[in-house]
Amino acid sequence: MGQIDQETMDAVVAFHGHLCPGLLIGVRLAKAAMEALGEPRAKDEEIFCIFENDSCALDAVQLLTGCTMGKGNLFLKDYGKQVLTLAVRPSGRAVRVVFTGDGLKPTKEDGTVDREGFIEVLTERDDGELLKVEHRSVAPPPRARIFPTIFCSVCGEGVMEPRAELMDAKPVCPGCRAEEA
Repeated sequence: MGQIDQETMDAVVAFHGHLCPGLLIGVRLAKAAMEALGEPRAKDEEIFCIFENDSCALDAVQLLTGCTMGKGNLFLKDYGKQVLTLAVRPSGRAVRVVFTGDGLKPTKEDGTVDREGFIEVLTERDDGELLKVEHRSVAPPPRARIFPTIFCSVCGEGVMEPRAELMDAKPVCPGCRAEEA
């Protein structure tokens, strides 16, 4: 599929559940960032990612970079922009990749985006037509921490200690605290 190999496409579609333009944008962003950074897929927290949109693209970014919320090396800043920053710990050496291909979206007669046409654009165009890659450095965020579990005095469920609040000198989870408010 043009700039995207079939094995990669099969993997991201299987992970995400369907093919869509947002997923392809994520593939293009992640592949360009990984290539520009010159680092292998993250096994732990040796690289980290800042992504600026909660779109379908995020699934491809997680799968291809190895940066995930659960691992603590993916940070979502939902600015509504298709932008990915990928960086190395502890140096902060980074690349920021911006999707610039919105102007290439084909439209139908009624003015709506031609989804299939946009998928073709995203699979066939060169990176230089769709992306802007900038080398930079960023301050690494703290590594993920593991906190003790305590138990909510209202529901009895385990909660990460720093997320609990004290009410009447007893720990209360955020969910129960919200119901009490």
